[in-house]
Amino acid sequence: MIKYSLILILTISVFSMCANKKSVQYEFPLAMTEEVKKVNQAYAEQGLALYRVNCSKCHSDTIKRKELIPDFTSEQLSNYEFRIANKKHEDNLGETQLTQDELILINMFFNYKKKNK
Repeated sequence: MIKYSLILILTISVFSMCANKKSVQYEFPLAMTEEVKKVNQAYAEQGLALYRVNCSKCHSDTIKRKELIPDFTSEQLSNYEFRIANKKHEDNLGETQLTQDELILINMFFNYKKKNK
């Protein structure tokens, strides 16, 4: 019973955090069909939620009450995908905290997120 209560509280917390954040804009390749864009946007949104829960404490900033999510290079993203960016990530984001599939969703979010100006 306690386990289910904790899961419910965590779920509500995640949804309330996401509800308070402005939506993120995405950029997809022009040749991508609308159907594929919808699927990829759904994956990117999952990645965004995972990013906000697991990564934003260290990697986001708030400027004038606006969330600023950084842009990462392809090389930086591949390092995160394989947990080799730095020792801290290897230690703090092991498979028990964030699965490889979840890292791929976060990576997908960053690949399609509209770049900052």
